[in-house]
Amino acid sequence: MTTQTMNAAALTDQAAETIRSLNYATLPEASGLAFPGDAYSTVGNLSMLAMRLPQALHQVQAFIDRQHESGDLYSDQGPDDLSARIASLRAATDDAARAAHTLYAALEQAHVALSPIGARGHDLDDEEDEFDYCDRCEEEGETGEVYPHCCRCGADGSGERPDCLCD
Repeated sequence: MTTQTMNAAALTDQAAETIRSLNYATLPEASGLAFPGDAYSTVGNLSMLAMRLPQALHQVQAFIDRQHESGDLYSDQGPDDLSARIASLRAATDDAARAAHTLYAALEQAHVALSPIGARGHDLDDEEDEFDYCDRCEEEGETGEVYPHCCRCGADGSGERPDCLCD
């Protein structure tokens, strides 16, 4: 990944716009999700995003704390207000980090739940179709390989195998 020099506000704006684009890409009429594997990857990436949020939040808080400790901050509501706002920011940042961790855990569960799910058809599933079996075709070739569709039974639509043992 290429790291560009951008300020934090620009990066979070870019991230927010990317999520906005994701929201459009996952609409039913959009083509952003074609297979369950796309959903699996999307949820996995959202999980990583949530996992990284607490670090960013704590680092923003640490920046404000350093600025406050060095006397570089003020509140336009007065000096007493600044301390209250810093305390409120700390509490809210901690709450947000905990919520992000909870979101991460839930997304990980969703990611695990999606793991075995596939789409029928597209030659991606492991399920047998109704025409995938013929008793006559369960023969073993010289190499020990089983050719389940070799007698022109039409089970797979491919016709006879060159070393068919069924005839």
